[in-house]
Amino acid sequence: MPYRNILFFIFVLFTVGGCHPKRQNTATVSVTPKVEKETVKLPTRKRYNESPQRVNDILHTRLEVRFDWKKQHLLGEAQITIKPYFYATDSLTLQAKGFDIHEVALLNDGEKTLLKYQYDSLDLRIRLNETYTSADTYQVYIRYTAKPNEITQAGSSAITSAKGLYFINSDSTDKTKATQLWTQGETEANSCWFPTIDRPNERMTQEILMTVPDKFVTLSNGLLIRQQKNNDGTRTDHWKQNLSHAPYLAMMFAGDFAVVEDSWKRKDGSEIAVNYYLEKEYEPHARAIFGKTPRMISYFSELLGVEYPWEKYHQVIVRDFVSGAMENTTAVINGDFYYQTSRETIDGSNESTIAHELFHHWFGDLVTCESWANLPLNESFANYSQYLWDEHEYGRLEADKNGFDEMEGYMISSQQQGYEDMIRFDYKNKEDMFDAHSYNKGGRILHMLRTYVGDEAFFKSLKLYLTRHQFKSVEIHDLRLAFEEVTGQDLNWFFNQWFLDKGHPKVSYSHDWDEANKILSIRVEQQQNFENTPLYKLPIDIDIYTTESVERKRIWVEATKAVFSFPLAEKPSLVNMDATKTLLCKKTDEKQEEEWLFLLQRGPLYLDKKESIDQLKNSGNPSVQRELVNQLDHPFWHVKVMAMGALKKAVKQHAEEVEEKLRELAIRGEHPSVRANAIKHLNKYFEEDTALNEIYRTGLKDSSYQVMATALEILYEKDPKSALEKARIYQNEKSGTLQSAVAKIYADEGNPMDYDFFVTAIANASGFSKFGVLQSFSRYLVKQDNETMMRGSEVFSGVITSGGSWYLKLSGYQLLVNLENKFNDRAKEWQTKADSFEKEGKAAEAADALRESNAAKSYAAKVKKTLEELKSTETDSMVKQYLGRT
Repeated sequence: MPYRNILFFIFVLFTVGGCHPKRQNTATVSVTPKVEKETVKLPTRKRYNESPQRVNDILHTRLEVRFDWKKQHLLGEAQITIKPYFYATDSLTLQAKGFDIHEVALLNDGEKTLLKYQYDSLDLRIRLNETYTSADTYQVYIRYTAKPNEITQAGSSAITSAKGLYFINSDSTDKTKATQLWTQGETEANSCWFPTIDRPNERMTQEILMTVPDKFVTLSNGLLIRQQKNNDGTRTDHWKQNLSHAPYLAMMFAGDFAVVEDSWKRKDGSEIAVNYYLEKEYEPHARAIFGKTPRMISYFSELLGVEYPWEKYHQVIVRDFVSGAMENTTAVINGDFYYQTSRETIDGSNESTIAHELFHHWFGDLVTCESWANLPLNESFANYSQYLWDEHEYGRLEADKNGFDEMEGYMISSQQQGYEDMIRFDYKNKEDMFDAHSYNKGGRILHMLRTYVGDEAFFKSLKLYLTRHQFKSVEIHDLRLAFEEVTGQDLNWFFNQWFLDKGHPKVSYSHDWDEANKILSIRVEQQQNFENTPLYKLPIDIDIYTTESVERKRIWVEATKAVFSFPLAEKPSLVNMDATKTLLCKKTDEKQEEEWLFLLQRGPLYLDKKESIDQLKNSGNPSVQRELVNQLDHPFWHVKVMAMGALKKAVKQHAEEVEEKLRELAIRGEHPSVRANAIKHLNKYFEEDTALNEIYRTGLKDSSYQVMATALEILYEKDPKSALEKARIYQNEKSGTLQSAVAKIYADEGNPMDYDFFVTAIANASGFSKFGVLQSFSRYLVKQDNETMMRGSEVFSGVITSGGSWYLKLSGYQLLVNLENKFNDRAKEWQTKADSFEKEGKAAEAADALRESNAAKSYAAKVKKTLEELKSTETDSMVKQYLGRT
């Protein structure tokens, strides 16, 4: 629009608005723009998602709920105690998504006064009987029916559905799943099953009375204060939480489950219940899955200086959960990937996730982000708790390994999705906040902050933050101010670049030695794109190794290029940049080979080993190869694993020694991954012989399923018939890892009788194990007849509609497309045969081939129709995004 016409439009708009103030929102001005060569674009305000306005404040919510299991409805009565937040008001707006509203009334000493209301299926707007001030409280009664399956709001990549209340196998027709009911509230989905102010800066106490079949156990927030059996075969359980929390943290669960009791003792000697809810089949394995929880509570309470504040800490595992796990206050819900036998936990448990959800009870539940833009105040801390627990339980190297994996997850995600501010007031959808920035990057930022201020100041600051803001909502500046008060430093520079801006530095290091003047010069350059990433202020620690000592220096990098000079008595053996290995960055470090070798030999940290092995693995230097072999004796398991992958050239120089070490590690390695990788690399590096074959067969008897699966895959390479026989023996083992190995064999060698194995394995598997079995099932299906392939398409459709992880749903779409393509290929092949038979005058054969071709076309059309129907009803935003690309 030309500049002068814009001015005219603004003038007319303000004139109309000034003369007719009551009509200013509906005034229409028609302007015909004149096209000119030069235009001026007026500035527009950047999108800003403000914290929700507080008009009314919920003090307490009491719910009485029962369920229509056939219709999958909740029949509810809510009594909500409220006060105006500050300003007087005569109205109340509650979120209530997809309800049938039957009655709305004011309660006064048990007497009901009906209230007028408006309802648009999302918000319930109630006109109160009078104007109330902040000194008043009032109570509203609402009788309603919640219909969660009619909710259409979308979830996110982290929380794939947002209908709040989920009935699992409610008609008991699926023999692979227990009948159960559970809720998932984050971000604002709890208003799909009870009316509330569904915002993160709201807080309330609550009580929930659940009426369920008497055979079910229930779980909710707070304490179970009463149970009452009813005359109709049901039971009403009364749960009450006396400490306030945000509405999205309210939860319910019901199912025919076992409850394994545990406890944790406070400093005053009192105990709280720490119970584990599981399907009865897994009751014997409850402590293998959850048993470290009381120790975690003790450790985090001591570390933070703030004792665990809530009444209990229970955990439940549910089927078809729409996220990984959820930190509902005192009642955590976990996805079915938690189900492991005691033997399966040998290969690794879900301790990190247990720590994550527990830590939320301080960061997220006790102190809650006031808006979704501030979500990193919840998730960054929960992510970092995983590092803290690993460091405490397994040591610094284990923590650093997993911390590096978290950083790599952020790097990959940012390459695919782009850079975002950590505290993101301009998000397009609040669900977008649940990404590798809020989680992975946030945890790494906290680790940098801890390294910079030191442990004592870091944890003292967290204690101040938690005690000052307990049972309140916070924004990022509250965290900064706590750190500034403790340290006495202005930390705006740190918070501005890391929490309030986007991206990360790309740093290049190099150094020179001036022998004549005995000066070490270190050059540091920031090379990131400064159009969308800040110029960082970076405190970087450097370890300078000389013959007799190592000395640490700290430099401050605040320019794009900087040179730092250090006088030394002798040429350093090593300049180890970012010696603490905490800087979140992409880096280039120019070192000579002898320096990388020195770092491999002397560097104490996990990334010292990883970076040097990555640089040296292709070296032909005998000294380097000697040291790579030596690393097979390193005490940390993953250093051994990394060294195994870098032995290609060392094998030629030290074949006998390498084979001996790998044999020993394959049988007696202390970590399952060490044994599994030793078996794999023996097969990779050395020719087949009787002794090695015996080691592989020994691996089939290992206590670790990971080792067994590796040995089975190697056996399949060498003796497919024998491996197939073993697969038939192992196919019913309770191990997703081993079943994945069996599935790979059946994909190539299986017969029609193996169909049921795949169906069961897919139903029992979760996460990436399920993804792998699905891929094998697809390879199996395309070798079967049309009818079996079509049956398989129903399995893929079930994966899509089950509400699981977005990548599993995407795999379901991909595999359906593969089946459609295979049917079309078969149709073309039979058509070609039909044409050939017809030319040869073989009418009967031509007719048979044509029938096969038409049948394949019909199946292809059915799969295509299924795909179109599924795509048209898809609600997962991440899945829709990827489907749009294809």
